[in-house]
Amino acid sequence: MKMIGSVLLLFTLWVPQQRPVPVRPAPAHVSVLDQHLLVTWYGNPRSNLMGILGERAGAARVAGLRAQAAEFAALTPKKVLPAYELVAVVALCTEGADKKWRRRETADVIQTLLDEAHSNGFKLILDVQPGRSTVADEVAALRPFLSDPDVYLALDPEFAMGDCEIPGRQIGQMSAADVNAAAAALEKIITDGRLPPKVLIVHQFRHDMLPDKSAIRVSPSVDVVLNMDGIGTQALKRAAYAMVMKQGVLEFAGIKLFYRQDTKLMTPAQVLSLVPRPSVVIYQ
Repeated sequence: MKMIGSVLLLFTLWVPQQRPVPVRPAPAHVSVLDQHLLVTWYGNPRSNLMGILGERAGAARVAGLRAQAAEFAALTPKKVLPAYELVAVVALCTEGADKKWRRRETADVIQTLLDEAHSNGFKLILDVQPGRSTVADEVAALRPFLSDPDVYLALDPEFAMGDCEIPGRQIGQMSAADVNAAAAALEKIITDGRLPPKVLIVHQFRHDMLPDKSAIRVSPSVDVVLNMDGIGTQALKRAAYAMVMKQGVLEFAGIKLFYRQDTKLMTPAQVLSLVPRPSVVIYQ
């Protein structure tokens, strides 16, 4: 779960300046997000502390996400795609048996949520908090699920740790090379399986989480999304969104909202008024 300290970190890193008007690169491929808006519920069904995905179950979870997505459907000409964003690799504050400081979710839990998504026309996004493992190893372990056309990928640099760092104590960072490697892995999965395009979400709420973001490439078959991931008031979230996008816009933009931790949750209309307009909206 995101730390409350994220709010203070955003304050320390943002300096008021003229509102930017970012221009994202034109898609160079057949795109999911040019015609669709992803509205997702984030978390892990094993824990009600990681987000809304673990607070609801079964029919209540399905109905809740469907209702949230419907609020956006009334405001955009794009087709709204509801999705579960499952933290499939969970960063830990203990090293674990393999000393990787992360836990891989079981295949049974992932499959159960994928079956529920399939039954209701939802997508499933597998979120990776790598700990001291590598992005390449974690994406490779998830390949059997990523080979499903309805399964996408997300990366969380906050929990990408160096050799002496501990998840929850330090804020991690991820290189463009790691993001590009994840995109390349998805491209190969798409080619090998003759699958439709996929989505890759990269979370950020501080400049130093993606230190060489400008080197993240545009993919021929994967929509790469920069998702602003901080907690706070509406004013703080707008400021953080502007800061993250001003540092560098990827092909598509996204924002995460926190049902319990944000102060005065932004409405769907307010979310869609952001510049650049989000193509992904995540609720935790």
